[in-house]
Amino acid sequence: MTRKTGSCLCGAVRVSAEIGPRKITACHCGQCRTWTGGGPYYSTSVVDPVIEGEAHVGIYVASEWGERGFCKTCGTTLFWKMKDRPIHNLAAGLFDDQSDLEVTAEIFCDRRAEWQAPLPHATQSTEAQEHDLLADYLAAQKGDQP
Repeated sequence: MTRKTGSCLCGAVRVSAEIGPRKITACHCGQCRTWTGGGPYYSTSVVDPVIEGEAHVGIYVASEWGERGFCKTCGTTLFWKMKDRPIHNLAAGLFDDQSDLEVTAEIFCDRRAEWQAPLPHATQSTEAQEHDLLADYLAAQKGDQP
């Protein structure tokens, strides 16, 4: 794990986090494609994220289970997370040093824009596969509640 730092476009939000090597996930779901302006949402898994400038972080409740974070000043995409859960991924483009990162997975690949080619060496999962994983996760979370 390496601690990396970065910021949004205007610098109002600064981030730092521990990042494992070389792992970026590209999400092609309809929400992510719209949120990023056409391409996938490129995210990297993080541990111990620190966000400075939280007053500038806006939260959009995108579904009954997910929230999207963005800079309220410049609009930069910051993160997607499960509601009422800590942040586990940040937008890969936030980080100053991206030299050791690589896309290793594409999710919702059946929703990829027709003009975009699959990414080499990335695993592929479909919308149905991701919804199955989400259903399993949500069922497990219900088991955690008293």
